[in-house]
Amino acid sequence: METATKTVEVLEIKQINGAAFYLLRAGDLEHFWTRDLEWAGSMRNQKVESRMTPPEPLFVWPLEPGRRWDHRGVYEDPTGKKQANDSFSVVGVEVVETPAGRFNALKVVRETDSRDSDQYWYVPEVRFYVKWIGRRGDMQFEEQLREYRPAARLIPDPSPVGSPSHTR
Repeated sequence: METATKTVEVLEIKQINGAAFYLLRAGDLEHFWTRDLEWAGSMRNQKVESRMTPPEPLFVWPLEPGRRWDHRGVYEDPTGKKQANDSFSVVGVEVVETPAGRFNALKVVRETDSRDSDQYWYVPEVRFYVKWIGRRGDMQFEEQLREYRPAARLIPDPSPVGSPSHTR
């Protein structure tokens, strides 16, 4: 299996057609995620490269062992449109080792009606997955977190009751 490094950076919250999206950059590709971490699409050079309608919820809150959900949508890329029928389940809590360290993670499995599948290890402290094993047909790939540097929160925490912003 080939290895490579990619840097994923959360750039901003962007408003598109009245909805708020996290804009993430990975190399020359920009990804759009809803505030609930539903994948909506990607762009390269200001041109839509792929999209999912409605956005695909990789994680559903509260994320807890035994939780299951389905997603039905339309995936679109330069080759055309196709129906996506995906089932997700939180299969348990696992300790996962990555180059960035050891994490207590919730393992989420996605299965499709084709031969695709994904396993994600979501870590609440990172607010995203730290490991991903995917399969597309006969090809398998893996991503692992190598380094994590928390940024300033894009969504401020609510002010406590009695704080100056609540007592004006």
